[in-house]
Amino acid sequence: MSDKTYKRGLRRRRQTFDADGEGWIVTYADAITLLLAFFVMILSVSDLNQGKIESLKEGLAGVLTGEKVVTPFSDIKKELDQIINQHNMQENVSVVIDKKGVKVEFSDFSLYDSGSAAIRPQALPVLNEVTKVIESSVHKTHLVEVEGHTDDVPISTEKFPSNWELSAARASNVVKYLLGKGVKKEQLKASGYADSRPKSAPIEGQVMDAQQRAENRRVVIYVRRY
Repeated sequence: MSDKTYKRGLRRRRQTFDADGEGWIVTYADAITLLLAFFVMILSVSDLNQGKIESLKEGLAGVLTGEKVVTPFSDIKKELDQIINQHNMQENVSVVIDKKGVKVEFSDFSLYDSGSAAIRPQALPVLNEVTKVIESSVHKTHLVEVEGHTDDVPISTEKFPSNWELSAARASNVVKYLLGKGVKKEQLKASGYADSRPKSAPIEGQVMDAQQRAENRRVVIYVRRY
């Protein structure tokens, strides 16, 4: 084959390829597929910070509209803060938005008597109002997780052989209360951690004091996305 014949054939193939107008689609589709696979991989191994996501939404919306935008988590926190202030429970109940979502933390004193998992009658009014906010705010995309925590002082009774049983019973009783007030069982979860996840820990070599033990005795209600 002569050089002229080869060049004419090559030119003809190039013209046909360009005339179809579809050659670039293959490369483009491959690139998009690779990008999609990359983002799916990143998402699957990431620990999503729901609190920061909500804050990001609020910040972006504020920049675009010039107004303060209420997101689901910030709206829930605002309502819960109002309830806590009305009942003067600021020292025993706190509400924050953290990496899981909305975190409502009760001191054990505000909900239970020492060594007991029965919710105190005095705690029912504020717990009832907190439950109303949760029940009216959560959607199918939300999970309500209740955690029970104790201090490191051992307990050994017929009903609670250890702090594991006590913490689990306390969390379960709050879940049962929420369930009775209309929160869907599919959205509820109870976990007992005993003293395995202390909020306050002593410096290495020192003994935990009474204040630290009091801080570690708590029940936490998380409202977060699945």
